[in-house]
Amino acid sequence: MKNIKVAVFCYNFPHKKTQDILLKLFLEEIKINCIFAAEPLKLNIPISTIHTKIKHFAVVHPKQIANRLGIKYYVLPHNSIGVEELIKNNNIDLGIIAGARLLKPCIISKFSKGIINFHPGLIPESRGLDAMLWSIYKKIPLGVTAHLIDERIDAGRILIKEKIPIYKNDTLLDLSERLYEKQLDILFPAIEKALNERWTCIDIAKSSYNKKMPENIEKQLPHILDEYLKIFAVEKIS
Repeated sequence: MKNIKVAVFCYNFPHKKTQDILLKLFLEEIKINCIFAAEPLKLNIPISTIHTKIKHFAVVHPKQIANRLGIKYYVLPHNSIGVEELIKNNNIDLGIIAGARLLKPCIISKFSKGIINFHPGLIPESRGLDAMLWSIYKKIPLGVTAHLIDERIDAGRILIKEKIPIYKNDTLLDLSERLYEKQLDILFPAIEKALNERWTCIDIAKSSYNKKMPENIEKQLPHILDEYLKIFAVEKIS
């Protein structure tokens, strides 16, 4: 693994997942060759009416981490010719998504070992936006999928697919945070599987891609969560 060259895709602003993935890779002694940081884009997606994520305020900017660890840091659009050239010039083998929008085939194809994404839902059962909320609404087990992306949304080759434990006193924040922690937990084994080409191809033909959950359904979630926990929860471990 020491000879593998890794690039991380992220946003050019303080971002919890980016921070934690960069630090986790460092602790696992996986050398990051370079970071591709994209400026934020204004998305036409309504703001959620329910609270599902912790609002962090003490997150370190990825450029600061890169400077401290001696990682080359490039600020440019992820689907740009500039990124294509940097992948080629740096002989990058593997990409890891710590924050990115959809990547185009011209970028994906440049990585000999592919690009790993971590999705907070089980693929193909729960694809697309608001994966946790739609899983609860549709009575689908909650879990995380590490996969090598292709040009389709939340598809590609499955590396790891694991459920999370669910407890009777869980809130939406508990479940969201546990899904996040599971993504970090499977980071290293997912990289090992990608490098050793141990994956599973999936068929998404019969699955649907979830869009942003509408407000009228979001408002039903507190009641639906109670029903969901009765089905999937186990006794709380002390």
